[in-house]
Amino acid sequence: MHVKNSIILLTSAGTLFGNALAERFAQSGARIILADKDHERLISVYEQSKSVSNNIHYFYMDDYKPESIEALLNFIQVKFNQAPDILINHWPGTPLPSVTDEHPLEQFTQNLTDMISTLFSFGQMSAERMRKEDQEGVIINIMSSNDQNGIQGFESSASMISGMTQSWSKELTPFNIRVGAVLPSEKIQDTSSNMSIQLDELIRNTEYIVENEYFSGRTMSA
Repeated sequence: MHVKNSIILLTSAGTLFGNALAERFAQSGARIILADKDHERLISVYEQSKSVSNNIHYFYMDDYKPESIEALLNFIQVKFNQAPDILINHWPGTPLPSVTDEHPLEQFTQNLTDMISTLFSFGQMSAERMRKEDQEGVIINIMSSNDQNGIQGFESSASMISGMTQSWSKELTPFNIRVGAVLPSEKIQDTSSNMSIQLDELIRNTEYIVENEYFSGRTMSA
């Protein structure tokens, strides 16, 4: 699938990664919908991106509950008369706690629930819209970080996202919907230049998955 003229839904857009990806895809001629529940950051990314292209839109969400995602998808349907072609299912990495932490259970349960429920809800509901429209689609699960100190202990989260990606691919391949994932391969070092390099890797791998018609069910590292 080509980025140009595609309708791309970017979740958790009010982040460093969201900002960089929105600008890159806008330059490539995509029609982009930015979604986030952080209104201030969402507007900031929108204002920067719209200087690149007029095909940038945003949708503020109170939360990531199913009814809010349904409202977002209805907004896209009304504006473009179709479901998104590409879902960038972005999770701004909240790592799962280590088993050596003193009181990991409550944090583990909350982080796991937030991550899985959010990624699953966006993925499942977007795929359902694509299927109803009988349209080819791409879903890319991505984890990134705003923190220059990196995503501490992200391996557990990454493993779950990777497994979810493989499972979705098997289910959605018959409907011409591809699923891939892009995950950070190591801790981001504490310099802005190294973070910029990793963000660029995340973006280039995302572009590769979108453009490569044979990529599905696999994970790329940045």
